[in-house]
Amino acid sequence: MKKFVTGLVALSALATGLALASDAGPKADVAAVRAFSNQKNPGQGLLGVHVVGDYALTDWYKGEASGYGVYKRVSGETWKQVDWGGGAITVDLLAKDGMPASTAHQLCSGWGDSSPC
Repeated sequence: MKKFVTGLVALSALATGLALASDAGPKADVAAVRAFSNQKNPGQGLLGVHVVGDYALTDWYKGEASGYGVYKRVSGETWKQVDWGGGAITVDLLAKDGMPASTAHQLCSGWGDSSPC
């Protein structure tokens, strides 16, 4: 019985993690943003990375805290963190930093249960 319960808990955790994980965009760009974000903010976990053109949005967590990261491509696969904070961000705030509104809308869509917007 104990093995059954342990297996059920593990399966539930795996299923929840898969439901929350949400990457979108070119795989190479997503990988580059993940690597840069993990280097810039060690110890955080990423629930997802969305990349549209030269912009990226991440949904991060660390312990009980969570928030968003905004990145801009500076050249090739090199990214710069332009905003990072706790809580949520809005499409309007993304656009205020110079991001095209259409890009901000695309970055904020398709997150499922996990959404930094």
